[in-house]
Parts: sequence; C-alpha cells; structure tokens
Amino acid sequence: MPTPTTDPHPVSAPDQGVPGDWLFEHAPLPQTCAVVTPDGALSQWRGNVAWHRLFEGAAPWVDPAVHAEFVHRLIARSGQGAEGVEPLRREMALTDRQGRELQMLVKAHLLPVNGQTMLLAGYLDITKQRAAVMASIGEYREMVESANDGILLVEHNRIIECNPAAEQLFGRSRAELIGQHPGDLSPPFQEGGIASMELAQQRIADALSGVRRRFLWRHLRPDGSEFTAEVMLNPAHSLLDDNGLPRQGRFVSIMRDVTDRLQAEQALKDSAERFQRLFELAPVPLALLEPRGRVLAVNRQWTQLLGYTLDEVPDIPTWVALAYPDLAYRNMALALWDQALTAVMEEGREMQPTEVQVRSKDGQTRSVLVGGAMVGKELMSSFVDVTPQRRAQAELEALNATLESRVQERTQALQSAVDHLQRTQEELVRSEKLAGLGSLVAGVAHELNTPIGNAVMVSSTLRDLQQQFEESVAQGLKRSALQQFQSHWREATEVIERNLRRAAELIASFKQVAVDQSSYQRRPFELREVLHELHLTLSPTLRRSQVELIDLAPAGLRMDSYPGPLTQVLMNLVNNAVVHAFEQRERLREVRITAEALPDQRVRLTVADNGCGVDPAHLSRLFDPFFTTKLGRGGSGLGLHIVYTLVTGLLGGTVQVSSQPGQGCTVTLDLPCEAPHAAAPSHNMVQHG
Repeated sequence: MPTPTTDPHPVSAPDQGVPGDWLFEHAPLPQTCAVVTPDGALSQWRGNVAWHRLFEGAAPWVDPAVHAEFVHRLIARSGQGAEGVEPLRREMALTDRQGRELQMLVKAHLLPVNGQTMLLAGYLDITKQRAAVMASIGEYREMVESANDGILLVEHNRIIECNPAAEQLFGRSRAELIGQHPGDLSPPFQEGGIASMELAQQRIADALSGVRRRFLWRHLRPDGSEFTAEVMLNPAHSLLDDNGLPRQGRFVSIMRDVTDRLQAEQALKDSAERFQRLFELAPVPLALLEPRGRVLAVNRQWTQLLGYTLDEVPDIPTWVALAYPDLAYRNMALALWDQALTAVMEEGREMQPTEVQVRSKDGQTRSVLVGGAMVGKELMSSFVDVTPQRRAQAELEALNATLESRVQERTQALQSAVDHLQRTQEELVRSEKLAGLGSLVAGVAHELNTPIGNAVMVSSTLRDLQQQFEESVAQGLKRSALQQFQSHWREATEVIERNLRRAAELIASFKQVAVDQSSYQRRPFELREVLHELHLTLSPTLRRSQVELIDLAPAGLRMDSYPGPLTQVLMNLVNNAVVHAFEQRERLREVRITAEALPDQRVRLTVADNGCGVDPAHLSRLFDPFFTTKLGRGGSGLGLHIVYTLVTGLLGGTVQVSSQPGQGCTVTLDLPCEAPHAAAPSHNMVQHG
C-alpha cells in the first residue's frame, strides 16, 4: 500500500511495511486508494479503518460509473502523466452503514508509485454543512423569488436564472428569458443614440471586472412597449465551480421599473417649467415671497411697474422701506399686510386685494392693489396698478359734478320731443281714423244709392200709372184697364218694398259696425256674422279696386270678445292688401278670409291675398309704427301697427306674417275664443297703440 502523500517523488510499495501504511490505516478521516490500470480501471482497492467504520467495507471505486469521471478528469489534467497534478474536488452522495445518505466532499489525487499510478482519495462528511447551505439557499431563493425587483443571473452573457418579478417586468416566461443575451431585451438604441448591444457589452465588462454599476436602461417587451429600469450590476464571485474556485463570467442584474417615477419626475419638471414660464410671462406683476422673509422671485411685469430688480429687493424689509418712504404710512401698510397675511396662513383663504400707495423706483407714487395666495409654503403676491383707473375716476367725479344740470336740461328736451312725437302720432292715428270713416261713409252712400234710387224710380213710374188710371176712370173704366193697373201697382210696390228692405239691411249692418268700432264693448258673437257685416261694409271699396273678398268662415264659431277691434283688425288687413298687394297685378285679385277652430278654445283667422308679396327685407318691420312703403303718397304706417297692438293686447292673441315675392302674403291670427278679462282700454288708447 503506498503512503498517501502529495509529494511528487515515488514512495515505497505497500508490501514494504513503511510507517506510511500505518498512517493511512489510522487516519482520522476516511481514505481509499487504488491502482489505476492503463485502461483507466481501478484495482487493488482498499479503504482505511475510518472508511470501513463508516461504510462497512463498501468499495464504490470498483464501479466505473463512480470512479470514471475522477480518473478521466485527473488524467486529462495531467496530460499524459500523474506528476504535478492538482487534487480534484467533488461532492458526491454515499450511503453509510446505517442507510443514511451522506454528502461527502471527495478530494482525489493521482500519485506515481513504483511505476504505477495510484488514486488516493480523502472523504469529508459535509452533510450538516450542506444541509445548512441548502437551508440558506432556500431562504435566499425565497428572498429572491419574493423580491419586487427583477433579478437576473447572467453567465457568459446569457441569462441562466431569473425570479418571477423579472418575468412580470419583461412580460416573458422563465423559459423565454433563459438563454437570452441582456441586450436582446432592449430596443436598438438607448438614450443618446448609443446602440443597445454595444453599451450592454461595456456595462457587462465593468460588472465582470468587479465594478458595481447603477444606471438607467430602456427595455423592450414582446408587445413592443418599452419601460425604463434602474439597473444595478454586481459580480457573482461568491458562486464556486466544481473545483471550489469562484465562477468566472457571472454577474447578477437587479432591475427596478422606474417608468412611472421618471414620468412623474418629468411631469414635475415640466410643471415647474410651466409655472416658471407662466410666472415670468404673466400679464400681472407678480412676486414670490417667503411670507415673513425673503423675496424669492419677481416677474418682468413687476420690474416694469416698480422699476426694482430682485437683487434690489432681496427681502420684505428692504422692499417695504423702498415702497413706503413715509414712516407713518409704512406702519399703516405693514399693519394691513400682517393682518391679511395672518388670515391667509391661518384660515387658508386668499388675500383680499388691498389698495396701497407705492413709491416706484422712478419716484412716482402709484395706486396698487396688492393681493395674494399661498402656493405651498410660499406666498404668490400680485400687484395690480390701478393708477389710471383712479385718475379716470377722479376726472369722472369732477365731470359728474357739472353733468347733473346738463342731464336735467337734456331730459327736459327729450321729454318735450317725446310729447311732441306722441301728439303727432295721435294726430296721425286720428287722421287714419277719419280717412277710414270717410271711406266708410262713401261706401255707405254708394251702397244705399242703388236701392233708394230704384225705389224712387219705381215710385215715379207708379205715379205716372196712377195718372193714366185716373184718366181711364174719367173716360169710363174698363175691367181690363183696372186689372192692368192692379198688376202694375202690385209689381211696383214689391220693387219698392224690396229695395227699401235692402236699404234698411245695409243701414243696420253699417250701424252695427259703427257701434262696435266706437264702443269697443265686449260681447258674445258669431264670428261668421262679424265677417258678413265686414263684407258688406267693404263691398264698395272692393268693387272699385276690382278685388274679390272670399269669406270661408264656417258657421258655429262663437267668441266672447271685442267685435269692434276684431273688425278693425280685419278691415285694416284687407285694406292693406287692396292698397299694396295688387299694384302690378292685372289678373284676378283675391283676398281670402278663413277661420278654423283650434284646440284649447282658440280660433285661427287667416287673411291671404294672391298679390305681389312682400320684400323679405320688409317682413321684420311690417308692424313697426310709421313704417310704410307709400310714405308721401297717403300712407301713415300705422295700419298694421294698430293690428299688432289690438291682437296682442286687447284680443289676447298672436299675429304672424309670411310671404314670398310674387306669391302673395298671408297674415295668421291665433285668438282665444274668450278674450282676456283685463280691463279694456279706452278707444283712444287702442287707436294710439
């Protein structure tokens, strides 16, 4: 048995009984030795006392599956001999005499002994240490698996392990991440236009050289979305290889998604920049202050208004001394400032603007409204120059002192003009009324002339017949003559009676119209009867103008209203059509009056003509007083204004007009069957409306 040694020189053979054999047998740690045959097999295997005490003579080295890796790797290390070969370490599981599986750290040597190659192995029981390590590894794994930050273990530029947070961060499963190059999880370029792969190689090289790096990195998810992570690279020197040496080419990448944080920081930065820009470019003079200390900033408008720069007013005491040179006024202004500032800071409300007199750098005194509000722990104070307004106000007060008498004079002049205008309007309305009355009288005379003239003519004829009859009686009356006289007398009396009845009917109609128009009394009436009387009244005018009035009102429409004003409204509308609608129309001229019952106890009256229509530019002004297209040619412009006033006032209805050039004009009246019960105005008031 060879003596276990690390000395590269040969030792005595096992059968020489050297002291080394005793040391081998009684070594405190289990040891084995065997001869390595040229073909790599083991022979003459033996174990020491400690080995047999632990494993009961088991000879695992006889099994090629156990020793082959040791032998081959050791031979590979030595090249073609065993001299100078470093020991080989390996952990392996062995079963002891009690059936327990032990974790053993095996350290094997190849030693040349008397021309043979010997395999000497020592065994260290590391079961407890391995169990502690596994427990520690479990704790570390639990810590890594539950970490919120993504963690990657990279070896030779390839990911070999990751935690769930990394999977969630990248949107990839563990299987998809394993084997990836870290640069493959990035967009083509990083901030600044540097290629991601090139920069990744630099960062990895730094980490492998032992330099801990912390930096921001843009990553890419499978769906094309990007996120920015704060990355920390640490070399993984604590991990050992099979020989117990630190593994090379390994590092740990710890990543934290800071996309939201960066966006929030950028938003905060943008907000600060916007605030700074708004503050600087605000059209109102502004100053940012510590409430009882420094002046932090002033904008352009503030400097333009008061002339001072921030360097000239670094704090509030300096500003107060410059702005209020008079000591008494300064103390009063400071008292107002402290009072307002206390309210702002304690109650959290805005500082109500206070007007003070401020001395600017150029020596002018300005009236300034000073207000403010807390912005965080700082006070944003505004300074609004109201000097021009106060100057204008003073001038206005001076002007007002002399203006009152001028206003009174002007008011009297305007009142006189209004009175004159009202009298003129009353005269025009009265003239319109008299003109209508004259037209009515002419119509009455014309209508009565025919039946009365017929009666006079028949009575003259009857007188001649009577003379002839008296002569016949004197000469001897014959029966035939008597019968002829009786026939002529009967026919004449019938003609006289018929014409006088017609005259009486006309007089009654004219009388009713005249009574209605003069009294404006409210009474129940049949709408058809009013329209019939209107038709009779307007017949002479319509015949002279060759206009046909068509009355299509149905029977049974009863109203409790004012027949006089209603008649005047319809008469004005018909006369307006006769005067204006047919100036350039030679063919049939018609004015139609239709009536229909509406829901809710209302009646709709429509007065429509087939004339030339109304210019669209005039439609909106038809009911204005004094508006007429025949000014200077007999038109007063009050006819339709009276229509509007009566319909919307006394009759309680509405009036609308529609027209297209060349297609006539339609006026629509919507009236309640029962007029409002308000007190009826006097005749003159209605006429003057």
